[in-house]
Amino acid sequence: MNSKIELIDAYIEKCNSCTKENAHTLIMEIVAVYGNEIKEICTNLDSYSWKKDFERDYLKDIRYLKAHLINHKVNLENNLRFTEGTPSQIFNINQTQNSNISINVSFEQTITAIESIPDDKLSKDEKEQLEGKISKLNTEKDKSKFWEKAQSVLKWIADKGVEVGIAALPYIAEALKNTK
Repeated sequence: MNSKIELIDAYIEKCNSCTKENAHTLIMEIVAVYGNEIKEICTNLDSYSWKKDFERDYLKDIRYLKAHLINHKVNLENNLRFTEGTPSQIFNINQTQNSNISINVSFEQTITAIESIPDDKLSKDEKEQLEGKISKLNTEKDKSKFWEKAQSVLKWIADKGVEVGIAALPYIAEALKNTK
């Protein structure tokens, strides 16, 4: 994964130093490399417009592609994948013959997912606070006490947004299922 992130960083740097003269070539290269990986990467690019009689703004296209690359990098770093436009955290999911689905989420996976949330979405202090709340849940074995603590955590998560929920909710659900 590190080499994939490094490659994205290299293309972001190329975007940063791009000139009007080499923009079109870089656009074609980025689309060739990430066209199958980043959904709708060509949307809104002048380079891929069907219109014939207008001046293409290749530097604008570079800015759009750079934004796509940064978003893709963040998704990879947060272990997110997108299926039909919906983000889903990558966890171990098992399906049995009876169509029961079990999600196995470890405490460590949850902490890693929390730590990988961008600082603009959740500050370092808030990450530590959430990790502490999750840690307290991890040690609680009594179902009624667990549920009391979980309700408090769920309210806190609801105020923080979708990315926080994606990182923490699967573990809470799994832990609730396993408490007695």
